[in-house]
Amino acid sequence: MMLIPCYDAPKDGSVCMKITLLFALGACVAASAAAPIFRLSEPVTWAELDVDKLKGRPAQLAWSDDENTLYLQVVEGSTAETVKYRHYLIEKGGVPAAQDRQPAWAQTYWKWKSAKRFFGDPLLTIEVDTTRELVDDLRDRHTAYLNSEKKAPATLESKQAGDVRVRHRLMLKGHIVGDFVDEEIFPGYTFSWSPEPLRLIAFRSPEGRMTIMNAEGETEVTGGKDVWLPSWSESGDRIAYLERSGRKKFTIRVMTAL
Repeated sequence: MMLIPCYDAPKDGSVCMKITLLFALGACVAASAAAPIFRLSEPVTWAELDVDKLKGRPAQLAWSDDENTLYLQVVEGSTAETVKYRHYLIEKGGVPAAQDRQPAWAQTYWKWKSAKRFFGDPLLTIEVDTTRELVDDLRDRHTAYLNSEKKAPATLESKQAGDVRVRHRLMLKGHIVGDFVDEEIFPGYTFSWSPEPLRLIAFRSPEGRMTIMNAEGETEVTGGKDVWLPSWSESGDRIAYLERSGRKKFTIRVMTAL
């Protein structure tokens, strides 16, 4: 409680007490408003990734049940005839170990992590806002990395100023949690639901920053830049994500709940 000097007040101190209580109430309200949505540690490096060595672009990131291993899926090619998927397991500080197939636990994890609706809750449902826009500036490209390799895909490269592009925005509580231009929506690429008890979502903001939002639509930027594949562990204790560190390089970073 904050104590303040009280001048020319009655001897019973009633005015001073009222002022002191008002200041104390104001301090409590301010502290409540400043409380973080979800307290997280500074991000630490889990592993470094080289797209050329992986032979594909990052497409999925998933936590193992014991949270000691991350699964990474990469994709090569851009058409049904040429696309190839490769699978890796990565332990902290280690290098990606190639696997023959995606582990079953990664499939289960990805299903709830990237769902359109938060564990069946109709009040937490991601909506798709599709618009057709004129191409005014060919430098204005918000295409996700999945099909881009740091440049526009063929559909955009062939476009001229004045052409039309199709934009799909994933919307939740008035916030953009995904933005795909002239390409298919890839659920979970830009967002991750939390485990059910937390009722939160982690997502890449339009500026590329890691952001946490609660069920009321309140948001908080937690760090990172050029963030992709945010992935909340099933216990709720960790969030992993990819952060671009070069044209074809990424760093896997992990934040821990405090």
